[in-house]
Amino acid sequence: MASWGHLQPLSTEFYSLLRYGLFLVLFLHLPFVGFIIGGSTVSLLLNVLGKEKREPAYLRFSRELMETVLAGKSALFMFGLVPLLLVWFVYARILFDPTPLPWHFWSGVLVILFAGFVLLHRYRSAWDRAPVLSPIHIGTGAAGLLAMLLAFFLFSTGYGILFNPEKLPLLQKQIRFLLSWNAIVKFLRFLTFFFGMTGGVILLLGARSAEGKEGPDADSRRMVREFGAILTFLATLALPIFVLFDLVTLPEIALSAELFATSAVVLLLSLAVCLVLSFPSGKGEARLGPRVIALYVLIFFTVLLHDNAAVGNAYGDRIAFLAMQAPAAEAEHAKEAPREGPVAAGQAGAETGKAVFEKICAGCHRLDIRVVGPPLNEVVPKYGGDVEKLKGFIRKPVKVNPDYPSMPQLGLPEEEIDAVARWLVGQRKGGGSS
Repeated sequence: MASWGHLQPLSTEFYSLLRYGLFLVLFLHLPFVGFIIGGSTVSLLLNVLGKEKREPAYLRFSRELMETVLAGKSALFMFGLVPLLLVWFVYARILFDPTPLPWHFWSGVLVILFAGFVLLHRYRSAWDRAPVLSPIHIGTGAAGLLAMLLAFFLFSTGYGILFNPEKLPLLQKQIRFLLSWNAIVKFLRFLTFFFGMTGGVILLLGARSAEGKEGPDADSRRMVREFGAILTFLATLALPIFVLFDLVTLPEIALSAELFATSAVVLLLSLAVCLVLSFPSGKGEARLGPRVIALYVLIFFTVLLHDNAAVGNAYGDRIAFLAMQAPAAEAEHAKEAPREGPVAAGQAGAETGKAVFEKICAGCHRLDIRVVGPPLNEVVPKYGGDVEKLKGFIRKPVKVNPDYPSMPQLGLPEEEIDAVARWLVGQRKGGGSS
């Protein structure tokens, strides 16, 4: 079977299974991590405000929120760390090659995330030893929160690669291509969702804590609930903005009518959240939290459907093409007899050129179909068999056709440029296809 990088290409069925497996993992992992980020942020803020305003209710609610956020070590392991290992595996298969996002990257995300969990757990445990936390304990919580944010930002940059396959060959040369505007927008979009969901949980906890209570403590709890409502309202206003920016920053290959439809659904659900917050009916305070949380679950489900469709658009043609090629490649491989004796220099050069093409060029080019760049069977004949001229273009590409994006400078060694140029010219002369 034809290979892409070090891994065998996927069948269409297994590829779809991986996509929906990634959907399920993210549906469990991201809200869990997001609630820890949002809840820890609010807890630290209430802790500082409680000390400044001398409001014991703020301090008690800060502690209650952290006890809810960090439910247990087993939950942190199952929903915080294990899903990242599964995402690591899915990425290696969808991208066909583990090298674009090497194990160093995923190991770094895991280590930083684990450090954030440990520091936040120490911050929470400090409540058991003292009713009022010292600046050191608050600093520990702040360091844990920053570690969580850094880990999630790195995860978001890796997540953005799924939607931009034309960057895969560039990542093998320079890691700076990992960052993109779309990845930053997705980071802000998820962060906005996290704080909106956290506001809904604050409304839920605040309403339960204040049941049957009157007096100053009830007034403080009411202020906490108002804070939760304001947090959710502001996050809900910002969320559609980042959803629209996501559409703007996605590469054209990932767009489809389905993405515009899911974006419209997110806008409608966001409007519903704002209406629920603005016009609570009946026992509004008691039911406000569950309603907001339910709507935010629907929003997150829709956002993941949106991203899942974008990944399918970005890689669908390539998956279908490789699946179509697989039977022919297997038949050709079966016919090959073992060769004895030294391999001729020309044949070795052709094998090198083919290897370079499959590793570097095939991310954007095929010989007979358009992927990101034009079909090479239409381009190579324009050089009239002039290998040196073709090598010059590969060495320092310039934009020729306005219908296609500019080809980046790949920085290949001279021997690889020579090998792939001669292989492309030879494929054209021999009528080969790939």
